[in-house]
Parts: sequence; structure tokens; C-alpha cells
Amino acid sequence: MQRSHSDIIIVAAVYDELSALIDRVEKPVVSKLGGRKIVSGHIGGKSVKLLITGPGIVNAVQALTAAIEDSMPSLIIQTGCAGAFKESGLKIGDIGIATEEIDVNIGIEPENGNWPLNELPFSLLKSHGLDIKNRYRFDHELATLAFKAIKKGCADKNIGLMKGPFITVSTITATDARAEKLYKQFKPCMEGMEGSGAAHLALHYDIPFLEIRSASNIVGKRDPGAWNLALAFERGAMAVQQLLTVNRELLPDFL
Repeated sequence: MQRSHSDIIIVAAVYDELSALIDRVEKPVVSKLGGRKIVSGHIGGKSVKLLITGPGIVNAVQALTAAIEDSMPSLIIQTGCAGAFKESGLKIGDIGIATEEIDVNIGIEPENGNWPLNELPFSLLKSHGLDIKNRYRFDHELATLAFKAIKKGCADKNIGLMKGPFITVSTITATDARAEKLYKQFKPCMEGMEGSGAAHLALHYDIPFLEIRSASNIVGKRDPGAWNLALAFERGAMAVQQLLTVNRELLPDFL
């Protein structure tokens, strides 16, 4: 297994979430790993691999495991679109940077049958002395550096930017009542479908991890007419590009 510690792996569920970044890759090489499309090259002088995983935790874990086992990266960046919780203050097109990922589907069913779930009696993973059950806390310093790196670009374009908890769901929230319960329990700024899987692998392999997403919709009652996927795809890519091209003194050595 190659352990180069040079590439930055940037992952998203679907091609459209990465297309703007793929267009910026210098001398791109398209290949497949684990049956998934991956584009290799450079952005801002940094060696990158852009990986399209497919939606959901299972796809994300399968694709990312194949990429990591092929060549150990220096950093994993999960990106793409997400639902924003209205209570967070984020609006469609705004950017969120995760401080932790919470898998709301993992736990024990309460005896009364109501939600939320009770905590598991065992760990899914032990990392750096921590027992990981359904909460994956990220490197605070790294998230703060990413926030600082893209803050000016967002301010110049009047784009909201926030650090905060993300939640991972397998069932997309489709009612205001469910959204209110999720926010009351976890205080998340965003909801996605892959983050906890990528975060689990990052801890398992001891790889630095960032999750940077743009809001395509507000979590709650489904109203596809109010969504703006194209804007979220564009701005999520913009935020990652800003991170990759920012002055090096703001970033760790692996960036």
C-alpha cells in the first residue's frame, strides 16, 4: 500500500457537486478506484484527488476506503450540498464548516418508542482515548483555520459562513416537526447523508478531516421549488477552492 501522504482527497456524493472543482484541476487524469470515478491533478499547486462516492453512508465509506487504501492522503475534505436548519441562521447558498458529525440514526430505541434514541452501550470506534458512539468531534484548530481561510471570500460575496455541528441522516427530514426535534436535540447547522461515514474513516486511519458544505435548502417540509442546488454546488466548490489557494501561512503543513 502506498503511503505518500501527499494528496488531498476531496469527496462528494454526485458529480455536479464537484464539477466546478474538476474544471479547475490542472492536467486532470481520470481513473477509477473501487469502481468509482476519481480525478487526479493539482489545484493551487496542491496535489488533489476528487472522488465521486455516490449518495449515502455506505457509498461514501466504500469509495473512500478504496481511495485511502490505494494512497494514504494528507487530508480528507467532504463537500457538496446540505440542508440548513433555519434556527442556525444559515440561508440557501451559505457555507457551513463542521465542528462535529452526529449520526442521529445510531442508538437504542427508547422503551416508550419516542425519539430521540438512547446512546449505544458500546463504542463503534476508539480513537485517541475517546469512545466514539455516534458523535465524531473534529479538530477545532483545523476547522478554525478553514473558517479563516475562506472568510474573506465569503464576505466579499455576501455569503454567510458558520462553524457548527452537522448531523448525518439516512432518512431525509421532510417535516417541520422533525426538523424542530432534530434542532432541539443536537443544535446542528446542517444535515447531510455522508458525513459521519467519512468522519469515521478519517478517525480510523488517523487522517485530518474537514467537512465544508453549502446549503441547497432549508431542513423541514419538502419544497423542491425553493431549493437551489446549482447555487449550492457552485458555492461549495468555491469555498473548497478558496481553502486550497489561500496563503500558506494560514494553513498546516499538509495543506
